[in-house]
Amino acid sequence: MNTLSLSILSFFTILAIAPMACQDSADLQKDEVRRNLDFTPKEEQKLAQDNEFTLSLFGEALSSLENGDNILMSPVSASLALAMLNNGAEGETKEAIRQALKFDGFSDEEINTYYQKIIDVLPHLDPNTTLDIANSIWYRQEFNAKPSFLDINRSFYHAELSALDFKSPKAPDQINDWVSDNTNGKIPSIVDDIPADMVMYLINAIYFKGAWQEKFDPERTREMPFKRPSGSDLQTDFMNIQEKFNIVQSKDVQGVELPYGDGQFSMYVFMPTGDTPLKTFIKKFDDSNFLAEVYGGFSKRETNLSLPKFKFAYENTLNDELKRMGMDIAFTDRADFSGIADESLMLSEVKQKAFIEVNEEGTEAAAVTGVGVSVTSMPIVQTLTFDKPFFFLIRENNCGLILFTGAVNDPSQKESKN
Repeated sequence: MNTLSLSILSFFTILAIAPMACQDSADLQKDEVRRNLDFTPKEEQKLAQDNEFTLSLFGEALSSLENGDNILMSPVSASLALAMLNNGAEGETKEAIRQALKFDGFSDEEINTYYQKIIDVLPHLDPNTTLDIANSIWYRQEFNAKPSFLDINRSFYHAELSALDFKSPKAPDQINDWVSDNTNGKIPSIVDDIPADMVMYLINAIYFKGAWQEKFDPERTREMPFKRPSGSDLQTDFMNIQEKFNIVQSKDVQGVELPYGDGQFSMYVFMPTGDTPLKTFIKKFDDSNFLAEVYGGFSKRETNLSLPKFKFAYENTLNDELKRMGMDIAFTDRADFSGIADESLMLSEVKQKAFIEVNEEGTEAAAVTGVGVSVTSMPIVQTLTFDKPFFFLIRENNCGLILFTGAVNDPSQKESKN
């Protein structure tokens, strides 16, 4: 197991946040999640496409990751923020967003209703696990956002709407205070300085805290070697427990399910059985048949489990990843966001920050996605300085009658005679 294996832990923490109800499994808990969420067959199809988006976005981010670096993402956070943006997109831009986010086969109303159910129901599945989902839209106070765009996101996504003076030095603090409040302080900010051409931020925040169903005894935590990608060993703290867990062991993969609380949420931890490089191993999960085979291979067995403790933060601007997934037009001056406002707009940035801590008690994780929308071009400001004698006139513009005319040769002169 190498350092990048931490990304597997992070990744499947996020998959645990998105319900696994569409996957076949002998585990009764997953059937319970399906019933509690009361998904229609069409919504289960959408959930499967959400997981496909998760794997695609994670794979794109992983492809540019340096060996030895950790990664943590919440694709569902990105989906929610970009789904709000989708409500203001039109034409080719809308098709690009829908393609990248795997919205094919669904109307806007179906997409909005699906995410509304996620927001309303998911946080209440397990009283012993905390899951908070919040959305907000912040826009320049003089920006004429269309009421229909704001209303639909307030209605379906419960988005808090705020018109701000973006030129005020306090504006970033107001946005960041909201971010901090909705991630229990784990992510203190998402916005630095607000660029002059930025007119709107669409923000999603997710906070998750779950105690293990079977807690690790701190007395059993021991320092053990962890093999880095470079081949060197790192001495670090490993938690240890011996209990019955759902595990999978095959020629390709070894994995365990670690339930939280009442079992509505779980962390899934996977590593390659042999010496397969982690990036190559993760690519296997792009294959839905492989994924189904992995989940189908889980069975409950007495297990002596050792897992390293870890805690880290991660951030990534997802522009390049989303462009490679087909959303490039949204980032150009050819973008069509006429559903947001009559001005010419473009997608400026999609930034995500995330945090995770895994210890003997359980897991605490948070993610924020900020979607920045800017005008396609700022008005060109011409410089004109009347620093030599000039002429002026005052006229009535209806009929063109000139009321006054004059010339200035010395603006300091208080009185003039001729």
